[in-house]
Amino acid sequence: MSTRRVTADVKTVLAAVPNPPVVSSSDAVLAALADAHGRRMRAEEEIRLLLAYGRQFVYPHPYTFGELASAAGMSVSGVRTAYGQQDVDKVAAATGLEPVPSDGEES
Repeated sequence: MSTRRVTADVKTVLAAVPNPPVVSSSDAVLAALADAHGRRMRAEEEIRLLLAYGRQFVYPHPYTFGELASAAGMSVSGVRTAYGQQDVDKVAAATGLEPVPSDGEES
């Protein structure tokens, strides 16, 4: 898979994550907290989708759990459980790619 293709796919995956709703409140603290929460939720979804992409859609050699864990600031076991089939489906829908079957789980 070419670097150009991966770069385009990453942009497509990130574009599939909706922006958090704008919070309007007369209380500045509560509005700021709600905005921060929305940004955190978006960031967590971006991470899940990027992990799913890196493991399920990059071929012929998907990123290892260790590589993804290091980049995401997570443990290997955290990466293994961070994303699910719904995330894989969302990446597939956004990119038009099919997930690559994995022969084994390497770290």
